[in-house]
Amino acid sequence: MIAHAVDAPLHAAGHPATPPQERNVVPLFAGQDGAAGPDPRGPEEAADWPGAIRLVRDVGARVRRARDLAHDLTKQSQGLIQRSITDAEAAEQRARVAEAAAQSAMRRAAKAEKAARLAEERARSAEEQMRAARAGEAEARLWLGRLYACLRDEFDALTTD
Repeated sequence: MIAHAVDAPLHAAGHPATPPQERNVVPLFAGQDGAAGPDPRGPEEAADWPGAIRLVRDVGARVRRARDLAHDLTKQSQGLIQRSITDAEAAEQRARVAEAAAQSAMRRAAKAEKAARLAEERARSAEEQMRAARAGEAEARLWLGRLYACLRDEFDALTTD
């Protein structure tokens, strides 16, 4: 009854006819008073129970296919999520290893910089010692030159006397 009443305005407005499967479905609430009197659609439009059962089976099959598809999609999604989690964990591990390597390199660089500063200080100290040694050598040469000159003067004075 409800399906018949809904279909009537659509036919009048020029819409395409309702598919035969839906036209033959028995309304659920026909005869709500409990008495199932004669079919108001008439004998030519009697209820097609086998068609209704086929329709229910078709809907059931569609629902099962949709459920199976949803199940498959859920499994695929869970697999993708798990792979993403695994990839993220691996990336985090690589990041931790890279960070540890960077810290180690920073420590080695700091150690090398300290060694370079110490070597530079030793070189500066050696350079100062070399300057002091050259100054000492120059002073010693000057002193030896004076001593030689004095000794020569003495020797010349002894030989002339």
